[in-house]
Amino acid sequence: MEKDFRITSAKQYEDTMIAMFELQEKEEPLTAKELADIEIMAKAAQRYEDEEL
Repeated sequence: MEKDFRITSAKQYEDTMIAMFELQEKEEPLTAKELADIEIMAKAAQRYEDEEL
């Protein structure tokens, strides 16, 4: 996932939150890339919340 990931719509925000939840609920241990992706998505979600909500 690109480091400058930006959420630009409510639908994209919802999809991102679902993707984060699904990754966190995996039964197998998360890989370093998956953990990094979750962190990038969380930062983008926080930025969207701060700017839009």
